[in-house]
Amino acid sequence: MGEVLTCLEHQSIPVQANRQNGDFALTVKQARQLETAAGIPADAFRWGNRSIQWRQFCGIVQLGDLTLEILPKIHGKESDPGACRATLVKMLHKVGLMKVHHGGGASLQVRRHSLLDIFILEFCRLVREQVRMGKPRDYRTREDNLRVIKGKLDIGQQLRQNLCHRERLYCQHDELTEDILINHIVKLTLRTLLPLCRANGTKRAVLEQLMHHDEVQDQPISVLDPDGVILNRHNIRYEQILTWCRLFLNSQNPDVSAGGNALLAILFDMNNLFERWLAAELRPISRGAGLSVREQSPRKYLAYRPDQEKPVFQTRPDISLINKTGAVVSLIDAKWKLLELEENKLGINQADLYQMAAYANLYHQSRVVLAYPRQAGLQTLYRLVLSGERSVEVVILTIDLHKPLQPDVLELFTATT
Repeated sequence: MGEVLTCLEHQSIPVQANRQNGDFALTVKQARQLETAAGIPADAFRWGNRSIQWRQFCGIVQLGDLTLEILPKIHGKESDPGACRATLVKMLHKVGLMKVHHGGGASLQVRRHSLLDIFILEFCRLVREQVRMGKPRDYRTREDNLRVIKGKLDIGQQLRQNLCHRERLYCQHDELTEDILINHIVKLTLRTLLPLCRANGTKRAVLEQLMHHDEVQDQPISVLDPDGVILNRHNIRYEQILTWCRLFLNSQNPDVSAGGNALLAILFDMNNLFERWLAAELRPISRGAGLSVREQSPRKYLAYRPDQEKPVFQTRPDISLINKTGAVVSLIDAKWKLLELEENKLGINQADLYQMAAYANLYHQSRVVLAYPRQAGLQTLYRLVLSGERSVEVVILTIDLHKPLQPDVLELFTATT
């Protein structure tokens, strides 16, 4: 059974020549693997003095027998990796990327399992649901020597192979079979995951699904390509399963990155995840107030270039609240960033403030919102008033990730100055 090394984002991990099981450290070879692995974002971590510091990407990286688990730094839970893991899974569940968060028992399992086991269990759960409905099947043309005609008789092959065996008939016929590409990919993924399982329950889940795919032939990886599957009304239900297959086999995804041949990585950009989580939390609350939530819109251009007669510098607000007339009532930019309580500027990036000022001007807003995750010592709300002829208030809102948003939070997003 492999070892799991758990760290929080922004935590430094020592890099040393030799490492024993249980050491909170990576070897030089393992650190170099991270540096050179294809698919790991260039800004996923940074080098320190004989150490690396993971940044805003959370998830898992498989380094041989060692699984590196990077968890979000959640206010008040920094000393409890299980709670940080549970919060990450809860966020993934909220945005629809995972559905493992069912009931109190499931929450306990999330706290105990490693993220890799949780991801594998999620994949097995998806496969199990679809297998109960029946594995995809398709017609494949087969050629056989038979004693009765099935399909059509292949005259050429009949003369070549059965000239001395008149009791045989060489036929071509269509057969409805489960031995097709989509099932090959699922079975290969399950076989790939089996040696990575850490918990016995996870291994049992993988073995159970392998048993259900026993009649599906094993195929070499070079033949299999998840992107080669043509989705139709019969197999569209496998779309999410194929997404997970890509993660585990050759992993390329806007929110998730995976490394090269010897390295498996499933990494979530917390900036994107926090933005999607906040939009998902706001959606039912806003609907009750007659507002709709839009992500990465509405899009307007910041400038116009007369010599080419076209607009330039398109803006895409993270989240906007729109009323029934189509007017923007609030613009929200979500930032997964650690603020600095002792600093007058609170550690807010100056470029972010410039961006919000531009949004306020372009979308005619007197109030815009910067949302951050809650940290120790921070208040729920801070206010900045931008200087200039037109008064614009920037609300700095810190969100408690432990609790669902309440309807009264809309007042903080939409109240006028």
